[in-house]
Amino acid sequence: MDSALLGALAEVLLVNLVLSGDNAVVIGLASRDLPLRARRRAIALGGGLAVLLRLVLTLPAEYLLHVPLVRAGGGLLLSWVAYRLLTEIESASDHDEATSIAHAVRLIVIADATMSLDNILAVAAVAERSSQPALVLAIGLAVSIPIVLVGGDLVARLMRRLPILSWVGGAILAYTAGELIAEDEALDRLFDATPHLGTIFPFALTLILVGVAALNVHRRTSTMAGPDPESIAGTPDTSHPLSTLHRH
Repeated sequence: MDSALLGALAEVLLVNLVLSGDNAVVIGLASRDLPLRARRRAIALGGGLAVLLRLVLTLPAEYLLHVPLVRAGGGLLLSWVAYRLLTEIESASDHDEATSIAHAVRLIVIADATMSLDNILAVAAVAERSSQPALVLAIGLAVSIPIVLVGGDLVARLMRRLPILSWVGGAILAYTAGELIAEDEALDRLFDATPHLGTIFPFALTLILVGVAALNVHRRTSTMAGPDPESIAGTPDTSHPLSTLHRH
């Protein structure tokens, strides 16, 4: 195996490591509240379908990225997914296992589809410059599978131990959504007309989305807990990551 091919494979691995972080975050967020067995099934099904979708999108990826409003539409869809993930306060035990898994898989696939085009295009660009583009592309897609699945499971475990990380993950998804919208070619005139708007917009969207989600969760948990949750239940509600903030 020549050094140029080895360099291309190393570059593909690096691209996957860097660009698959958001995908692992959404998998972790969507499956964090599921029991261990159900979480593994949701990650396997959702991650597997997401990778399969990447295969389907590999060829038209470059074309799709230049279609007006595709990025912006993906950003809006990802914003909705991030909001849903942050504001879900129902425990997975409130639903049967099959329903919970199906819900997590659906959110994983939707979010991954909106975030994977850049990943696909970057891997395809590396493959094009190599001596064996088909081999590099195939290995690049294959490498993304364990990174997404193992990374998603690791993130889900961390979020169960440190619930505040769920809000960090939601902020990452919201910021990614803002970048997708700001980078849409159809909106170039709007963002170019105001200096630094393209840089500010992702931060502003993140603050607004996370803030609205936090207010929504606070209102709903307060309603569910009643006027004095500690005197009624004896212990504070810990069914949602935001509950860890209520005690401070």
